[in-house]
This record gives sequence, structure tokens and C-alpha cells, in this order.
Amino acid sequence: MNKKLIALAVGSAIGALGASAAFAQSSVTLSGSLNFNYGLFDNGGAGFGKGTNNSVGNVKAKYDGLSNQESQWAMAGEEKLANGMSAFFLCSTSMDITGGTAANMCARNSYIGLKGGFGSVNFGNYDTPAKRMSGQFDPFPISAAMGQGAHMWNETASNTGNSSSGADTSKLSAVSDAKTASFSRRQAQLITYSTNTINGFNASVAYSAANDSSSSTYAAQVLKPRLWSAMATYSNGPLQLGIGYENHHNYNPGFGNGGASTNGVVSGVVAGYTGGDDTMLSLGAGYNVSNALRLSAIWNQIKYEKVNGVNDMGVVTYGVYADWNISGPHRVRLGYNVQNSTTGTFNGMTATANSQIGKWTGNAGAGDTGAKKIVVEYVNHLSKRTDVGVTYASLANDRYSAQTIGTGGSSATNFGQTATFMGMLIRHKF
Repeated sequence: MNKKLIALAVGSAIGALGASAAFAQSSVTLSGSLNFNYGLFDNGGAGFGKGTNNSVGNVKAKYDGLSNQESQWAMAGEEKLANGMSAFFLCSTSMDITGGTAANMCARNSYIGLKGGFGSVNFGNYDTPAKRMSGQFDPFPISAAMGQGAHMWNETASNTGNSSSGADTSKLSAVSDAKTASFSRRQAQLITYSTNTINGFNASVAYSAANDSSSSTYAAQVLKPRLWSAMATYSNGPLQLGIGYENHHNYNPGFGNGGASTNGVVSGVVAGYTGGDDTMLSLGAGYNVSNALRLSAIWNQIKYEKVNGVNDMGVVTYGVYADWNISGPHRVRLGYNVQNSTTGTFNGMTATANSQIGKWTGNAGAGDTGAKKIVVEYVNHLSKRTDVGVTYASLANDRYSAQTIGTGGSSATNFGQTATFMGMLIRHKF
């Protein structure tokens, strides 16, 4: 159904182009932002090791770290065509002045497309509609110390397909470096259709091409992985509402390094996967109390079907946020995020081991597998383009959870420990 809808939109665009050959000169713009945090990472005490035997974990060091927080530059262009049509493109590329790994061109949100009275269709490496919906209600970045990706959406997955050619594709679906448990995805080979905004209403639907299946050596192509995602938003005065839904078909969310495929049954961190559908339902709401204060919230219900061929696992997460321009250049942002304990029949716990689905522990609904994160940010707007400020984040893990505070050299946190980050920020837009 989703593929038919997008194909119809593409056909309408091509038909409109064929009606006339009037063309105009294209325009190109360059923009970007540099965003960096510097501060102290504390990953907590020794806590617990893996498993249920209450063994003591290794002591973690406290250290200062300089971290890049989604810095990028972008080149965008548009050409006016006939009958109200336009061709457009976006090429976004990461920047890192800390000495990080050089990024490939167009390795962030990047696409080419057509738009007009029918809406828009684009093809490329792009955030899924469900992720873009949530981004309208979360004032913080998705990654790094102040980000919410790991505990709200089970990791962040950037520039990833349905699986990865970097590992044995005979495993049919999902390998570890594709972060197939993640529901915060910048998806490669994504085809997206979006409506125009009508009376405050906007919608978008997307599906992933099956490029990953081209190198599969196993004959049972019925297990080829595929993603589709949709969202709708509505805005009326001070009120904003959103809903998102995403389906990962045959993604094998529990797969890890190693493993083998025998008769279509994949082994790895979680053995026995034979296919399934993992889903996420997301709701978002925002309200502008005044021109200076906005309150917002996000709720997610994520379900993993038959992660080992039989058992399932589910998680509910939510976050509430405030963005307050106090006066003049002074701004405060607050966030409180909760990952509830996992539910379902999957149990990856033994006395000495812990098989996780992404970053989340499954113990057949016994509890104590959740985490809570608080984020606070004060910003001084030195100009329209430059900000400085101070930040604080605290992530408290339940006994069988071991999530980290974020990137920037942060080593793994032990089970049951609280990790914190306190530092300063500087941002510049151009």
C-alpha cells in the first residue's frame, strides 16, 4: 500500500513535467552548525557485572571529554519547473573539529526529489517519518551526553540500511552494525512521500529499498528485511500534535557479532530468529504557553516480535520537556525521560551473562531493567548565530540496566549505576 502511494505520487510528478518544457535557473544555499560540549563524565561506581549473580563490575574512571554534538554543513538547491513543480536536493555532511574521523560527503540527511501540488517525493539517506515527528517535540539533540536516543528509542542508527554488507549477509537480515533494534533511524536507500501542509495538517510515509538483499547467499529471500514508517502532525495556534508508526520486517533485532545461518535460522547473541515484525507507535504533543515558554511530551511503545523465534519483548518510553526563553538572551531547557522496564516473554539473563536487544535487557518481565534521564541546559544567546551555556545530565540505571550517558569517549556504565555529565557548550550557526 505504501509503495503504491509513493509510486502514484511519482507518476503524477512525471506527468506534470511532461505537460510543458519551461525551466528556470536553480538556486543553491550553504548552511551549517558547529555544536560542541566540554565537561566531566562520571560513569558511576563498580556496580554489578553481567548476569544475576551480583558479581562486582570494574571501576570506571572519571574524566573530561570534548564531544561533537551533530555538527554539520549542508548544501541545498531547488529549481523551478513547469506547472508549479520544483526539483530539489539536500547534501548534509558531518563536521568535527575535535579530530574525529573524516565524514563522507552527503553522509547525513541527503536526498533528491520533486515537489508540487501533489506534495513531495524524495530518494536518499534520510530520517524516517516517525523520527522526524518526534524531533518536533524534543528540544534536545538525539545523541551525545544531552541526547535521548539510547533510552528513548534503543540507540541511534545513522546511515544504516536494513542490514549491512560489512558482515555475513547470508544471515538474511539484521547484523549488529546496522543497529537493527534502533527506532531512531537515518535510513539509507529510503523513498519518502510527504503531503503539503493543509489547514495545519501534514503527513509523510516512507519505505526502504531492499538493496541489502542483493548479496544474500541464502535462497529464502522471503526473509529479506524491509522498513516502512509514517507520521502525521497537526498544528493549530499554540497546540501541536503528532503521531508516528514504524515497522521493521525481518530485522532480527537481537543479532550480534558472530553467528551463522542454518536453514534460515540465525544464531548470534540471540539464537533462533526466523523472522518477525518489530513495531513502534509514537505520540507527541506540544503547547506554547506563551511566546517564551513551550511544553512538550513524547510517548513511545516499542515491540520486538519473536526475537529468538518464540519470545517477544516490549518497552514503553516517554519524555516531558520545557523550553523557556526567560528574558533577553537567557534560555533554559529541561527534560525528563523514562525507559520503563521491559515486558514480554524474552529472557536473556543467566547467572553470568546478559543478552540484550540493542541496549535493553529482557528478563521475561521480572522488572528492574529500566532507566531515567534528566537533562538541564542553560543557554546565553550571544547573537542570532552564536550560543554559549552550561549543561547537566544524569542517567540512573535500574539493577539490570547499563546505559551510558552519551558519546564523547564515555565508557560503558556498569549495571545498576548512575552516570552523569556536567559541562559547557558552544554553538555557532551559519
